Amino acid sequence: MIRFDPASFKDPAGRVFYADDHDDWIGRTLTDDAHANLQAAEREGLLSALVADGLLVESEFVRASDLGLRDPGLGPHALKQRKIPFVSYPYEWSFEMLRDAALATLAILERALGAGFVLKDATGFNILFDGVVPKLVDVPSIEPYVEGRVWAGYGQFCRSFLFPLLLAAYRDVDVQALVRGTLGEVPVGVAANLFSLRDYSHPGVLKDVILHARLERTFGRSTAAVKRETSAGAYPKALLVASVRRLRRLVEGLKRPGSPSEWSAYDSSCSYSDADRADKESFVTRALGDRRLARVVDLGCNTGAYSRIALAHAGHVVALDLDSRAIDGLYRQATRGARLSPVVASLLNPTPAMGWALEERRSLLERIPSNAFLALALIHHLRIAGGVPLAAIVTQLFAIAPEGIVEWVAKEDSQVQAMLALRPDVYDDYAWPTFEALLGEHGEVVAVHETHAGRRRLCHVRARPNRSARAVHLEA
Repeated sequence: MIRFDPASFKDPAGRVFYADDHDDWIGRTLTDDAHANLQAAEREGLLSALVADGLLVESEFVRASDLGLRDPGLGPHALKQRKIPFVSYPYEWSFEMLRDAALATLAILERALGAGFVLKDATGFNILFDGVVPKLVDVPSIEPYVEGRVWAGYGQFCRSFLFPLLLAAYRDVDVQALVRGTLGEVPVGVAANLFSLRDYSHPGVLKDVILHARLERTFGRSTAAVKRETSAGAYPKALLVASVRRLRRLVEGLKRPGSPSEWSAYDSSCSYSDADRADKESFVTRALGDRRLARVVDLGCNTGAYSRIALAHAGHVVALDLDSRAIDGLYRQATRGARLSPVVASLLNPTPAMGWALEERRSLLERIPSNAFLALALIHHLRIAGGVPLAAIVTQLFAIAPEGIVEWVAKEDSQVQAMLALRPDVYDDYAWPTFEALLGEHGEVVAVHETHAGRRRLCHVRARPNRSARAVHLEA
């Protein structure tokens, strides 16, 4: 029995499918043309070289019948690909992640051109982070290069990567919400309107945004102009190669403004003493124990101090925080082979299901169910800053995982006092006895450890067998 991924319906050359009895790989259908194109790329050594350099997910040509799959919708040819442990979307990537994904796309394109091939498109959704390494998963987007043809993926590359990066670098725009609102691609007109005249001197703004917007308006008025600019022979390969290298240099040179955010500097400014910090690290290590959990999700991970502890106990760790600068810090500290997926997202406003029929992109809450959660110094933010009732918070935690480590921060703590100084205290349910009782309704409190002279409590909690979380999804 197979299931087609609803996100891949737009590309008949490579529809993604899952076999119910196989969890470690996904399949992609291949039309005869796509199969021939990729076989040619393999003969040139392009595919194996991209895999070896960590730019392409491992892929194997197979016949559907060899997999024991008889569905008539598959056709005879397929690709078998290793499943990526966790799927995040471009609007959940930090600046550094988006920049690296853009550079990976350009590196693949440059390699492809050198072997006589091209990427037919360049959407951010063709890239998935394999841990902290961006890789192309849409292998059928590689096709033979046609001499003189304009690169059709340029506009898509700009909308998916370049425009958000330019806005972040030059306007200090936190682009996750913008990219999410445009389903992964910022229209050129929107980008052009967000730059001022003085921004035109910055590399990339005038050429790739302002002139691009004017050309698009011209093409919108004149079909003849489109045919003239895209006709065969209008764009020699040498010019395309030079353009790709220019874009690579441009993207490499983009830096996010250096001012730290409130939470990216939290590790150095929080109220933990060395002894309290050591106590917390020891409690988390003991609670995770000697087990090998398939997946742990760190909710409100900040720069990842406890995500790194969880890595010693889990096959994979999803590290989630609403502060993209904090995620940048975590991402840059991670080693290339780390089994870690950084995600810019918030439980107060989780990424919704989006796209066609709300099935094209899955919601965050569909993707993060895990074997265990960390919710450290998080509850008071959800309750007091977010206004979410305590009972709803506890219910949500146990919906994410059947076990976890959660930190209670009392109203007497300096961090909560600072939050209450800005608002009236209407949080009658925010009390330790209430929280303890709510945890008991869902499961058992395995262990409690006090820090900060009793103002904080670390709790190891476990759901009852009949109140377990939803099944963990590990789909690419």
